[in-house]
Amino acid sequence: MPIEVAIIVTDSPPLITLAVAQSLDYLLYPDLPVIIPDAVFHEATSAAGKLGAQEILDWYRAHTDRVRVEPTEIFREEMVLREALPGRKPARDVGERAAIEIIRNYPLAENARTLLLSDDRDAERLLVFEPEKTILLTTWDYLRQLEEAQRIQSAEAVIDVVRQAGRNPPKRDLWSDHDPAVREAVRAVIDRAHRDGTPQR
Repeated sequence: MPIEVAIIVTDSPPLITLAVAQSLDYLLYPDLPVIIPDAVFHEATSAAGKLGAQEILDWYRAHTDRVRVEPTEIFREEMVLREALPGRKPARDVGERAAIEIIRNYPLAENARTLLLSDDRDAERLLVFEPEKTILLTTWDYLRQLEEAQRIQSAEAVIDVVRQAGRNPPKRDLWSDHDPAVREAVRAVIDRAHRDGTPQR
């Protein structure tokens, strides 16, 4: 059964990696909505001059029809605390908790799933919430599937560009842990949308 729901970016490293490689549009290739929790977006873009921040902002503004920064109660409460307690250090797990809130509340059709994009070393914790409705991929997994579907020329080339900029994105493989039927469903989504109209990069 095809997956027809959304890509949820559950932490900031995938956004930063793709921004540095000038490849954020790769998130749009499956022609699915892209959901970014507000706390994750804030983490990636709030610091002036942060690597990739301006690219992420520009990309989001250019694609508000397909990319949503989803508000969460977790982040709203965090910002209230920051205003009430000047100098308070941001909670370290606010992005993860905001992502979990989205995963729990995102409206899913029956038997549908969401693709969770995460480079957190403990990303498997996200699968505790709605495990039957989520498929966890790293940025590396996602890029390799784009390459296999001939949507991009080389996943390795993307990572090389990022490394040359001084960032070392992980090349962790979660893809192989998924059931073959799940992998086939993800391949179908990535391979399907606008294949003929998407230039290979």
